[in-house]
Amino acid sequence: MISSYLFVYGTLMKKCKPNQWSEFLHQNAVYLGEGITTGKLFKIDFYPGLVEDENGEVYGEVYLLKNEKEVLSRLDEYEDYFPENLKKSLYLRKIKPIYLKDEIVISSWTYVFNQSTENKSLYPNGRFVE
Repeated sequence: MISSYLFVYGTLMKKCKPNQWSEFLHQNAVYLGEGITTGKLFKIDFYPGLVEDENGEVYGEVYLLKNEKEVLSRLDEYEDYFPENLKKSLYLRKIKPIYLKDEIVISSWTYVFNQSTENKSLYPNGRFVE
């Protein structure tokens, strides 16, 4: 399945302090609004990690990518996603259902945390930033 959407829930959000990667995303995508997906959000370091879980919700932002292949290739670098070595990958890029306002559901790329969350705390409200 191919998607031109990207759901972000951490340091790439426009609500966060800008960095070179978020600026790249914002220059190469159109912000569509806030979204929600299933999962739990863990505090990994100064950044969060979404772990798939049907009993939780994670809040973030949805973008329409202008050049999907180029943008995802660059963001894979930022997210330490290595398609040729999934065990080494910090995150995996997956298609997940994202719920937008007005009950619209889209299929969107998102980065799912791929390492242990042992001794990591949860963001109890599923939000990295308010």
